[in-house]
Amino acid sequence: MDDTFLAQLRCPLDPKREATLSRDDQGLLCSRCSCHFPVKLGLPVLVPDEVEMPEGNREMSELPCQRAANRQKSRK
Repeated sequence: MDDTFLAQLRCPLDPKREATLSRDDQGLLCSRCSCHFPVKLGLPVLVPDEVEMPEGNREMSELPCQRAANRQKSRK
């Protein structure tokens, strides 16, 4: 995966699609929530079912981007 392609990717868990992804040893890491997405056969797997949650989070609703989106929804 080249840098141009990587620069276009955004975290699929971020409702605003603002969080970028960066490489780490075994895949891609979200800049906002620190979720880890695997890379298989050279392709990123950006499927929520495949995500490795950051330590201390068990559910997607606990992620910073999801909490912010839920707060905005409740204000409307």
